[in-house]
Amino acid sequence: MYYNDHNPPHFHAKYGDFEAVIAIDTGEVVEGRLPPRVLGLVQEWREHHRVELAEDWSLARDRKVLKKLNLWSNVMLPKLEKAEYQGDYRIWLRFSDGVEGEVDLESELWGEVFQPLKDKARFAEMELDKELGTIVWPNGGDFAPEFLYQKLCPNYVLKPTPKSGAA
Repeated sequence: MYYNDHNPPHFHAKYGDFEAVIAIDTGEVVEGRLPPRVLGLVQEWREHHRVELAEDWSLARDRKVLKKLNLWSNVMLPKLEKAEYQGDYRIWLRFSDGVEGEVDLESELWGEVFQPLKDKARFAEMELDKELGTIVWPNGGDFAPEFLYQKLCPNYVLKPTPKSGAA
């Protein structure tokens, strides 16, 4: 949210190279685009924070100090903070919410991208890409942070994205 911004009351949501302006009252995408799954998470976050967003909009219009809200991406998507190779096909992970532990990815090493990582020396080339927020390999392989989080918390499930033609 910015001071002296245009109507309708809205906030800006960013995800990688995507950005959208989201109406506070309706959740409609006013400008821009987000991937459908991300848009659904942003809209869910907006529902939970609609009152605070409207208050911040009023404060911004009056050029007063805004309240601090948790960013949607920090609340809705697991954020991988640390990853360390442990040997074989095991990696120790720590997420921003404190969840941590070791995952064994041996059973996931199939298909054109992951088959070469069965070579333990190549698997050990894993590193944390802070921009992507997940582990990556030089050959282009990576795993979604949500997938890795679910390996540590089996009951974790992303909620389905509401249908919308906005993204």
